[in-house]
Amino acid sequence: MRGSKRTNELENAIQAGIHGTPQLRPDEKRRYLGFFRERVIQAVTFQQILTPQGMQVMEEAMKDVRGVELVIHKRARTRAMPLIVQARKQGLDFTIVSNPNLKGEVAVLLVARDAVDVPVLYAEQK
Repeated sequence: MRGSKRTNELENAIQAGIHGTPQLRPDEKRRYLGFFRERVIQAVTFQQILTPQGMQVMEEAMKDVRGVELVIHKRARTRAMPLIVQARKQGLDFTIVSNPNLKGEVAVLLVARDAVDVPVLYAEQK
């Protein structure tokens, strides 16, 4: 029994060396610009950020005291410039991400340090 546990640990270490450390819920993180969904306070899609309502949703969300970082997909950075200006005024960190492995339509999101209970994000509405 002890030998099989040690062998299993060795196999896991070899696999991690070859393929890298296994990621927890990688598809979810690719969809939400590198973050877990449970940390997202609000998010808008590329289409929504082009509308006044989408911008207003994010501006309102940035007033949430739980927000620690505004995350912007590089394709949305020009349109999100007013949000970046607001983030700077509020002392809120912001990051522009450009990972080619990102997928989905999320353009901008506000994340919390810890998990938050937001049942439906603006970006998830149909």
